[in-house]
Amino acid sequence: MTAREGRDKVVQLVKDSAQQLDVTGWWARGTASASPCEGDPDNASQYGYAYWAPEGGDPHADAAKMAAYWESLGMSVYIAGADKKHPGVFATGGPVLRASFDTGAAERSYRIGAIAPCSPGEDYLLNREDSAARKRGEVLPGDDVMVPESEIGEKFDEHRRLAEEADRQKSE
Repeated sequence: MTAREGRDKVVQLVKDSAQQLDVTGWWARGTASASPCEGDPDNASQYGYAYWAPEGGDPHADAAKMAAYWESLGMSVYIAGADKKHPGVFATGGPVLRASFDTGAAERSYRIGAIAPCSPGEDYLLNREDSAARKRGEVLPGDDVMVPESEIGEKFDEHRRLAEEADRQKSE
């Protein structure tokens, strides 16, 4: 698999995974980006990508849905903290190297992330090429829901507000 094919697979997995849940407001904190490969940092790179959304109403049910979906893709799945308020789902294999679903991410958010398998190519060159493509006006996979860094705080404030509103409704 080429690095760009890996990028496309992690973006698609994250997007498709988000669609498995009855949660709206998914957004990306940044673009899909390459980093040094964990197994061979001198000769290879791997892309990573993540989505965020306000937390859902039933983290346990959402964790079970995510686990079932990823298992259907041939991934090996583990649910951590099944007895806790906010379980996490971790998976390996299938279309990506690994993926995770955090039901207790920052500011009462959900987070889905994935990392591609290692591929030949220098991470800084891949990122430089991707930046040049964006400057030419190209929209790369995953760019369509990216929130600029300057607006990240507002997004998390919105997540916290929605969660607090849901808490109030439950207590009424």
